[in-house]
Amino acid sequence: MSSDLSELTEAIKPILKAANNLKNVGNILRESEKLRNDLNRNAFVLELRVDKLDRTLSKLKGLQELMTTAGEWREKLFKEARQAQEKFKNTIAAALAERLRPHGIEITGHFPELKCGMLTLLFSFEKGGSVKIYYGPKISLLKKVPVEAGKIAEAVISLRKELNDPPLDDEQFIKDLYVSYTRSLVRGEGAKDEGEQPSAVPIVAVMQEIAFLNQKRSFRIDPKKENFTSYGRVRFSYDLARLKARRFEDKELRLVVASMEQTKKEETSLWVPKIPQGDGTHYAFVVFG
Repeated sequence: MSSDLSELTEAIKPILKAANNLKNVGNILRESEKLRNDLNRNAFVLELRVDKLDRTLSKLKGLQELMTTAGEWREKLFKEARQAQEKFKNTIAAALAERLRPHGIEITGHFPELKCGMLTLLFSFEKGGSVKIYYGPKISLLKKVPVEAGKIAEAVISLRKELNDPPLDDEQFIKDLYVSYTRSLVRGEGAKDEGEQPSAVPIVAVMQEIAFLNQKRSFRIDPKKENFTSYGRVRFSYDLARLKARRFEDKELRLVVASMEQTKKEETSLWVPKIPQGDGTHYAFVVFG
């Protein structure tokens, strides 16, 4: 490698010299352009500039050879860059897998996109590099970290812990889900599920209701920002994924799969994963019937 660096250093010298001569050619031509504005007065000076241009151009006779050399180095540097990239990817993937394996987290996929269960890691190597960690197949951006195995692993472990804490109370959650569903029906949110009973309620409307149910007494008394308890799309999606119960009293829960058009808008669908593999489905309506 040191020999290659020395060769590149030597190759650069004549190229930089040629670049400087080309710059001089441009300067001479610019001066000549100004002299042409008054040829009667500047005729002799213009000839001197032409002589100077000849001498400068004579120094550029090996330009084609230099272009060939630069092209050869381009191919060599490109090959070295690709080889180094593959080595780096293998190294960081192995280091990341080693850190995550003890926590029961496996890595799948190929660069620049890896999967850790329901989390997606999107690598970017521009401007120092970064990794965006998404919930699902780039559904919601959760975090952005440097391209360092330790920090990536730390973020993945932390995010998974946040998703699983606290444990889901199946009985309470399906009750809240049913209450939110019926409140939405009362508010006129229901839409007939393909013309059949029972009514289907948009899943986002149910999410909004259940977010309100999750508020503490302090918020109900004084609904200001400081008293608000966050309950967003990712939490609702993951709670639905964790829910094992499918009946509340004599009503059975059913989630209606979203159409292709509905999946294009967050207002009309919600992605829900399968645990633990992370594949998921977009749903548009909630039905209890």
